[in-house]
Amino acid sequence: MGLLDLFRRPDASRDRAAIEIDLEVGVLERCPVCRTITDRQYDHRLPAAEQLAHQCFDRDDPRIAAFGGNRDDLLSRLRSVRDRFEYDCLCQEG
Repeated sequence: MGLLDLFRRPDASRDRAAIEIDLEVGVLERCPVCRTITDRQYDHRLPAAEQLAHQCFDRDDPRIAAFGGNRDDLLSRLRSVRDRFEYDCLCQEG
């Protein structure tokens, strides 16, 4: 599945919000060269992602508007969206 396919699904806006939060706290990484998102298995950063998610709800952050107040959905997506990404990007595979 390509990156663009991720954002064409019905829940794309919810997935995008979870990915943004995971990127912001370092659960996921974006390669500075090829811009590929990778999951380097930084599980120890998930609590920070969950904390940021709660702060987004508390501040009525527009990035999480698609969740309609459903914190549990966002918290579970912080983990599930990671399954879509490889450990290494194309730059690091060769």
